[in-house]
Amino acid sequence: MRFLLFGLLWILMVACTTAPTGIVPVKNDETAIDYVGLQRALGMDIPIYKLGYREKTFDTCQAGYGYSGTKNCHREFMVVINIRLQCRDTEGTVSEGVTNADLTPIASRSVKWKLRGAQGATQTDSEGFAQIRAVSARSQKTERLKLAVDNEFLYMRANEITRVVTPRPWCNP
Repeated sequence: MRFLLFGLLWILMVACTTAPTGIVPVKNDETAIDYVGLQRALGMDIPIYKLGYREKTFDTCQAGYGYSGTKNCHREFMVVINIRLQCRDTEGTVSEGVTNADLTPIASRSVKWKLRGAQGATQTDSEGFAQIRAVSARSQKTERLKLAVDNEFLYMRANEITRVVTPRPWCNP
């Protein structure tokens, strides 16, 4: 009985300490990247009111701003998305068109975002403008971007998002 118990424990130890093939260990030393500095260096410092998606590739060893100049050199994509969030005072579909007078900026609110492999938070200004910055190993143009304000959220293709008009629940802080 003792040998059987010892044998089972030994099998469990070996099974738990053996990593499956094809899995790359996670880096423990997260690099602190200066996204604002990188954005400026890549010529992507666009005024917040110029809405839309932009991306640019760069070599990490030539970039600086937190990237090593000699280790793990590869190409990455810098993504900058300028958005404007506004809410309308109606819910559901409307029979008449929505005009600017019907819209209220979602002002000074925290916006959480997720974009395939990247996530973060940004803040809208007094007119509802916000900017998302991310770095990715691949293009994010056609990926789904999730935006969340409090308990409300929406998904859109990253390269299609500009001005977002939301229903009334988004207006309430």
